[in-house]
Amino acid sequence: MKNRTHDSQLIHDNVIREAVKHLNQTDFDIYTNPGSLKNAGIGDKYPDIIMAKKGEKTAKFIIEVETADSVNITEANSQWKQYAMEINASFYLLVPEGSKQNAINLCNQVGISARFATYRTDSVGNVLQINFE
Repeated sequence: MKNRTHDSQLIHDNVIREAVKHLNQTDFDIYTNPGSLKNAGIGDKYPDIIMAKKGEKTAKFIIEVETADSVNITEANSQWKQYAMEINASFYLLVPEGSKQNAINLCNQVGISARFATYRTDSVGNVLQINFE
């Protein structure tokens, strides 16, 4: 999301770093694009996390991290829809626990399929828990 607050961007980037620790790094190469960095892309798209089988270049999973302020119809209609429909990989949304139902409703509203994961942070933005479906 282009207009995240500074604090929201810090949480977003913390979640990316913590999520990678929970992912299968034995079988997958994992690439991240925190903040405005474009470390690894799929065409002209730069999901927050890209997972490809070890030694392969084709994305198997993409994960888009959202903060409470970025779970909205604008993101759903633009970025989520592009990732879900234009990239041939399993699409995950990693959202705050309290935003999961809203994310599900938005996906249904714009007609996209996604898998969901949730996270919980403390009052200063430290990631306390991540749950993948």
